[in-house]
Amino acid sequence: MKVRSRFSMHEIDKVIAACRSVTDAGSRGVLVTVVRTEGSTYRRAGARAVIGEDGTLAGAISGGCLERDIAERVAMWLADMYPRLITYDSTRGDDLIFGLGLGCRGVLDLFIEPFDATHLPRLVTDFQWNGVEPAEWTTILPNGETMIEIVRPPRRIVVFGASDAEPVARLAREMGWLVEVPKPRAAFDARDFDAAVVMTHNFARDAEILRQLVASPIQYIGLLGPRSRGDELLAEAGASRDARLHSPIGLDLGGETPEEIALSIVAEIQAAFERRSASSLRELKTSIHETADKPTCA
Repeated sequence: MKVRSRFSMHEIDKVIAACRSVTDAGSRGVLVTVVRTEGSTYRRAGARAVIGEDGTLAGAISGGCLERDIAERVAMWLADMYPRLITYDSTRGDDLIFGLGLGCRGVLDLFIEPFDATHLPRLVTDFQWNGVEPAEWTTILPNGETMIEIVRPPRRIVVFGASDAEPVARLAREMGWLVEVPKPRAAFDARDFDAAVVMTHNFARDAEILRQLVASPIQYIGLLGPRSRGDELLAEAGASRDARLHSPIGLDLGGETPEEIALSIVAEIQAAFERRSASSLRELKTSIHETADKPTCA
């Protein structure tokens, strides 16, 4: 099976660090990987969680219900340290697992890897990142199937601005994106970034930045301010509107405070990256998760 994972190195890094933290504390745990899903599920193939024998949790494979149930079984799996595949099926209307109603109504196949300091998961010992290119990771499952994941690099964002740029940068970092906030007049190379947010409040500086951005292959360009100012900046930069340009920047969330505005900006960047409409989920006529993300056996 092949999974074109939507999960980035940020999530992989956290999982590896969590495994190391468990063993550094002299403890044991299990690494849980979602390898296949059917129907409605909270996470998709490639999602991971680390659960320590003391109940500590890092990562997520569900909204918390599966993790609690798995925590009850950790001691049993640590007794033999054998990796195994298990299945959770919550498609039945009377679904109850250990008293927990799993509301997603889907099926998940999970790969369970017990570990300690001398039996670390291969993800911890062998995974290597290759810079800014997607990484391929192969897992041999106990049933002989091969799971191949394509893990994307972290998004790279540049934010041009002053004090009101900080909430944008902070929220973007919480998303796991690599964020740079250049000093005023500092040189930059737009080719180093996937998205740019321009909010310096200085017309001449914004025009200078915009001139460099539109000449680059950067995927997203956001301009703070009204549409009329954006049009004036484009004219000053000798450029025209294209699909990459978002002016005014952000989604219509009714934001007023710097933090609310930052939320609308980061949400729009996420939607643009994933080529989604940013409409309310209740208005969707299709599955929330694209069916292309579901792995199939080779």
